[in-house]
Amino acid sequence: TTQLNLTNATAQAYYCGGTSSYTLWQVYATSGITMLISTVNCSFNSTPLYFTSMDGSNNQWFAGGYTAIYSPATVSFRVYARALTNWTYMDMLNNSQLYQWNINWFGISN
Repeated sequence: TTQLNLTNATAQAYYCGGTSSYTLWQVYATSGITMLISTVNCSFNSTPLYFTSMDGSNNQWFAGGYTAIYSPATVSFRVYARALTNWTYMDMLNNSQLYQWNINWFGISN
């Protein structure tokens, strides 16, 4: 037999999203780049589930890790990106600016 684990869905969910500018990327140690994303304008009452994607004009397929959410809170969260090639952290930062690697994000809470 198949057993399912079901969770009661909330009757009403609150969601908010946006795009955080490529200008927010900063060098992270010697291994990549990081962005602190503010969600303060969303006025979440509880820490939401956050989801991200990256857009840009080129080369974003060289970056990985930006869908992992760090330090989620009601007012912000952080993402990191590192090269899937032999790029240095400065190559990552330069490409993020040249090709405008914005982070699209979405948060949902109850």
